[in-house]
Order: sequence, then structure tokens, then C-alpha cells
Amino acid sequence: MQATTVAAQGTAETKFNLVTFSVHLSEEATTVPNAKNKLALAVNGLNEALEAVKKELGLEFVKNSVRTSSSTQERYEYVGKQNKRELQGYTMSYSLAFSIDDLEKVSKVYDALTSIPKVSVMQPAFSLKNRDRLNKRALKAAQKKVEERFAMECEILGLTPAEFEIASWETSYSDSQRSDRVAKGNRLAMRAAGGSAQSYSASFDDADESIESSAAPAIGFTVGLASVTVNLEVGYIRKAR
Repeated sequence: MQATTVAAQGTAETKFNLVTFSVHLSEEATTVPNAKNKLALAVNGLNEALEAVKKELGLEFVKNSVRTSSSTQERYEYVGKQNKRELQGYTMSYSLAFSIDDLEKVSKVYDALTSIPKVSVMQPAFSLKNRDRLNKRALKAAQKKVEERFAMECEILGLTPAEFEIASWETSYSDSQRSDRVAKGNRLAMRAAGGSAQSYSASFDDADESIESSAAPAIGFTVGLASVTVNLEVGYIRKAR
């Protein structure tokens, strides 16, 4: 028969060591082939711009981190006096994502990407290469608290901790991709620069501002810490005599 249950919470933090960038392109045309051709030209321009960014910043993408996808959607509009919904053409979209592990270059990479014409750039996503290590540290912290709390209860009740053993346990992990301080830091940095916390879309009007000679300062990012919290509940029983 279980004697008691002790619960505690453990938290561990560490620096992020991976960041993922995502960019998006879209083109419209009255037919799918025309939209496809327009998008292909835009994708070629994007690839050339990315190669220039990699060369300029000495950038290396994390192995196997590049991911691409494409989709086609019908484009409707309400026209005429009867406000009838009619097919006007097609929108073809292309998305590309890649990761880097040099977080010192996050601001420069973001600045370079937002200088590429017709590209929407999502907010960088910070993560860890190996989150299991952080989970383990948080679990150890929770375990230490459980043992200390159980020892304290035994002392107060006049019991001996060595006379008990673990009968059951339950854990829950609350992984956090970005701590509150980090999200707040990013929002403040982007707001100060006049940017969006969601994405930035460069237009053809920006084409004369090359990646190499942009006059605007790079948007700064506060990377912050990755955080994991573990809730641990341990059930104790008396050892068999």
C-alpha cells in the first residue's frame, strides 16, 4: 500500500544553438502555366540572392536543414453589379526554410533576407539541436526537490526516509520553444526598427537597395534562453521487511 506521494517541479535553461529562417514567394496569373513560369523566375532570383548572402556572410546551412514546398490556389473575385464570385486566375506559392547554428549572424541574415525583392520573411525560430539534454537536467532538478521534500516530511513526522522506496512516478514536460523574455525582446527590437513581429515583405521598390550596400541598420534580435519545466510526482511505499 502506497504511503505517500510527493510532487515537485524542476526547471532547466540553456542557450539556443539553432535558428531557422523561412521565406515565402507568390505569383499570380490567369493560367497555371503562366503563374508557374513567373514563380520559376522569382525562385531563381531568390536562389541567386541566397547564394550571394551565403558568400557575403560566410554562411553555412545546417546539413539537411533546407526544406522547400509549393502550392497552387484558385483566385476568385466578386465582380459586376450582381457581385458574382468569378475565377480570376491562379496564385502559385513557394516556401523555403533553412537553419544555421551561428547565432551571432542572426541579425545580419534577417537583414539580408528582408532586402531581397518580393520575398516575405517570417520571424526567426530559435531551437535546440538536442532538447533531451535539457529535459534530463530539468528532471534531475525535480528529483532533487522531491527527495528533499520527502526527507523534510519524514523528519517532521518522525520517520526514516531509508525505510521507504519508490513505488510509482509520473512526469510531464513543458517544453518552451522561446521563453517570455526572448519573445518580448524580439518584439521590442523589431518594433523599434519599424518591422513586423510576423513577417516582412520586400517589394520591387527595394530592388535598388542591394544586400551589400543597404543603408538601413540591421534589426537586432535578443536570443535569450531555451527553458524546460518538468513536473514530477513520486509515490513512496514502505520497504518489505
